[in-house]
Amino acid sequence: MSLAVSTFLTPDPALTATAHATTAHGAPAHQHPPQPPRDEPLPQAGADQLLRAIACTDPQVQVDAAELRQVICHAPAGRYTILTFTTQTGTRAWLDEAEPYGGTYLVGDRWTVIAAPDLLTDLRTQVGGHLEGHHTRSP
Repeated sequence: MSLAVSTFLTPDPALTATAHATTAHGAPAHQHPPQPPRDEPLPQAGADQLLRAIACTDPQVQVDAAELRQVICHAPAGRYTILTFTTQTGTRAWLDEAEPYGGTYLVGDRWTVIAAPDLLTDLRTQVGGHLEGHHTRSP
């Protein structure tokens, strides 16, 4: 009985659209290129563009690690903290850890900026990203 059920649930290869499709040379017609790892480490993203958009002339590096770089900037508009990451997973992990502290963050591809909400809204028009707000939790 189980053999009959297994045969019944297995699709007939002749009925699938790509089962026997080949090129003129006999290679499968629909070969998909190998996919890169989903979160392959890349160089830290966007710090120079962010610093220019903020008009930061004297960035102060607070952390310079392999997976994270943190820069503080006192610009004419106000104080900014810029964090760049080598992976999007690193960005999300940092944001998850920061959640209990509250705050508003401008988040982009492997970067986060912390500043007053109005400064982040203005910066977003220049560099993109999305705003995330975390509210402090009461005990």
